[in-house]
Amino acid sequence: MVNSTNANSKDGVRRHIFQELNQETLVLDPKKSQNISILLRALNVTVDEVCEALLEGNADALGTELLESLIKMAPTKEEERKLKEFKDESPFKLGSAEAFLKAVLDIPFAFKRIDAMLYIANFDSDVEHLKRSFDTLE
Repeated sequence: MVNSTNANSKDGVRRHIFQELNQETLVLDPKKSQNISILLRALNVTVDEVCEALLEGNADALGTELLESLIKMAPTKEEERKLKEFKDESPFKLGSAEAFLKAVLDIPFAFKRIDAMLYIANFDSDVEHLKRSFDTLE
């Protein structure tokens, strides 16, 4: 009886310490944060690759699918404000989705850039579609 109580208290202390070390700050809605994290893993890109492509305006480096996914990740004004106010000196670290969005938001007009890059990436196919539609009308 004494051994099992002692073991449980040690285990409880370990869990508590582990939770403190692994504690993440969630700025986004937990469901949105989870969806963004899943999407980032599925797209298999790094923060550096995305930021570099955004700074260079290189739509080809990211691809249409990734650009469309990035548009869906856009934070609300409130979430954007909270992410920009978050300081790295905090004892808590950001979750993967929040850290990704914070890095992207450090780029001026990041989501406007993404929108423009998506427009550029889709431009040729949109023009072709319109040409076929006009041919059908004629």
